[in-house]
Amino acid sequence: MEHFIRSLKVFWRSEKLLKQNEMRLVAQKIQCNALAGLVALFGLVMLSLSVFFALVPHMGHALAALTIAATDLVIAGALVAYANTLKPAPEAAMVRDMRDMAVSDMEYELAKAEAEFNELRNEARRFVRNPIDALLPAVISPLVGSVAKGMLSPKKKSSKTAAH
Repeated sequence: MEHFIRSLKVFWRSEKLLKQNEMRLVAQKIQCNALAGLVALFGLVMLSLSVFFALVPHMGHALAALTIAATDLVIAGALVAYANTLKPAPEAAMVRDMRDMAVSDMEYELAKAEAEFNELRNEARRFVRNPIDALLPAVISPLVGSVAKGMLSPKKKSSKTAAH
């Protein structure tokens, strides 16, 4: 049972570490995607402005706004690509292995406890159905030992009395 408790603690700690790592990774991805969304929004605004300025007879302002919008969109795309490349930390694999070992240890301990329980249940059933057969092996051994001692003791006494 002690081994089961230790395995349960290892399982709990490894699950906790895996979830913390997963939450950190998700938070980073959300932050990068939010920043990319903000930059894309600015790019869209600038693109709209550039179209507006393109219609204005002065083409200088439109080309500047179009350049800024394209730059903003490229930055947003780079941030999204970076967010999608984020992977779990290397220690997460080690923690996952420890969690899997703890789970297999717990499964083994539970199977062993179940087998012991089934054996105890079967013995209890045998005792309830036929108590004499269940108790007989436990009683016969001491009884045979006592009879054997009893049979040997009178011979020793008779040999001692015969010697006197």
